[in-house]
Amino acid sequence: MALGALCLVLLGLWLVWADYLPNRQGRLGEDYSMWLPNLLAGFFWHIQNGLWSVPWFNPAQCGGIPVQADPQGEYFSLAQFLTFIVPPMRAVQATFAAFACIGFLGCFALGRTRFRLSLPAALLAAIVFALNSFYAGRMVAGHLSFSPFMLLPGAACVLLGPDQPQHGRLASWLMRCGGFALLLGIMLEGGMLVLIPAAYLSLVMVVFLHAVVARASPMLALLRLGAGTALGLLLCASKLAAVLSLMSHVPRDSYTLPGYLSLGETVFVAVRALFFGPAADMQTHLANGVVLFQRHEFEYSVGPACLVLILAAMADIWRKRDFPARGQRLAADMLILLLIAPLALNTYGASWTHFLKQVPVLRDSSSLLRYFAAYILPACLGAALSLDRLAATRGWRAWPVASAASAATLAALLLSDHSAYGPGDIGAYDPRPIEASWHEVAASRAVPPVRDIGVLRDAQGHVDRNGLARQDSMATGESQLFCYDALFGYGLEKLPFGTLHPGSVFERTAQKDSGVATLNLKNPACYVFPAANGCKPGDAFTAAQIDQATQFAAYKPFAWRKPGWAHAADWAGYLLWPLTVITLLATMLFCARQKP
Repeated sequence: MALGALCLVLLGLWLVWADYLPNRQGRLGEDYSMWLPNLLAGFFWHIQNGLWSVPWFNPAQCGGIPVQADPQGEYFSLAQFLTFIVPPMRAVQATFAAFACIGFLGCFALGRTRFRLSLPAALLAAIVFALNSFYAGRMVAGHLSFSPFMLLPGAACVLLGPDQPQHGRLASWLMRCGGFALLLGIMLEGGMLVLIPAAYLSLVMVVFLHAVVARASPMLALLRLGAGTALGLLLCASKLAAVLSLMSHVPRDSYTLPGYLSLGETVFVAVRALFFGPAADMQTHLANGVVLFQRHEFEYSVGPACLVLILAAMADIWRKRDFPARGQRLAADMLILLLIAPLALNTYGASWTHFLKQVPVLRDSSSLLRYFAAYILPACLGAALSLDRLAATRGWRAWPVASAASAATLAALLLSDHSAYGPGDIGAYDPRPIEASWHEVAASRAVPPVRDIGVLRDAQGHVDRNGLARQDSMATGESQLFCYDALFGYGLEKLPFGTLHPGSVFERTAQKDSGVATLNLKNPACYVFPAANGCKPGDAFTAAQIDQATQFAAYKPFAWRKPGWAHAADWAGYLLWPLTVITLLATMLFCARQKP
């Protein structure tokens, strides 16, 4: 039954989104103008260095930029690994389908095994979650690093539920904490770091929702969450150490935080986005914003059927005064506070917003709209729980209602206006140059080294700093001067250009202050660990470092230094990844062999 429903979900996703990945003119979401060249650069690195070498830097954009230290660096992602064997476009499509399947199966398992949902209710939760427009909209727009969002139900399933005494409590803890750590590691290494706070908010919501409906203490799940998080951070210590070092030298705290002018308006926008999809006025009503937010920034919908079920169940609870018992009231209160958090973060007030700009993580954001994604999994589970309650107390027939709600969710998606993802709007990027380069290199195994710093010019010969095709020049051996990399700001306002200019990367320029001759290629290690490499962020390779620059331009490792604490972080990851996997497999085998 579940596999049949999954096939219908994949068919539904194809019906709704196939015309945009790519669209009918062969174009993609404009953010793929960053991700597809990055995937191609990762493919080039793989061709040059094999499977076991880590690409810390990319010479193909902005004269050399960090990869592993970028919070959205996605080299260790499904899409990147698929690009080693199939073209980037096929890798994107396969990633879209794969994570949709993972989200469906994870949500189904969460509903059946942890929330004890009936079969129709669990299928409804899984179907609605797999169809949520946040995931699909981001994938279509070009946000590949958000694909691990669909691991959330699986992560919640690992955290919840009692330890099994017959398996041994230690073995159960090892399985749950190790399993969560691995899922967190996939998220972090896959580039989802910017969405992790919202993901954690969603997980904690689910923990307290489970505590309310299962009449259980949330403490065990929260302890597992803490232990699993600690282990997951150690697994990704190498990346996180580099990210923290990089962000200390290239902060992104210059953007103002937008918000809606009243809590009531924020609630209205959140409910509308969560159950009905985006509307044109959601952008225009934002105050204090300096960035234009397109349609995909407001895609969070799980469909109106979920709202109908939740409201019907709430009315039934109110009519029967069937409120949480005394032991569950604290969990219910905590759940309410967590539900308010995304609303508070997106409500504007001069002093309140000033306070938010002082909070670590939040201050580096250009918007906090993504926190609305925390509602998606709880809303799916809430609709499923509502169905089971109404079937038990009001005599609703579960199968017909679940079928009708699923059909209504898909119909709402089919009837929504997705023209913004067409070639005249968001979906304007042409992937053919990157695809052609992949095929050429895959056939010849000859990677074009970076020879020049280039710029994109329009038909009149003027420099086009924002053209979607500007990063495609890497296919012909150019590193785009005005690349698209949000790490340095949407307008590259945080990028220290220095003497970087169009021309050969080996062209020498004498520095006025020191007289040292430098090349026309950045030393990207200076962005991440400047002190250890005797330089400052944005410095270029010196003429004396021409051997390192030549290696870097050819997508090969070059000599650079790390501080001792960064080396320690590297070794923590090297040792813990295999140890965690082996321990997890061993405990799973031990538990499987125990008598139930």
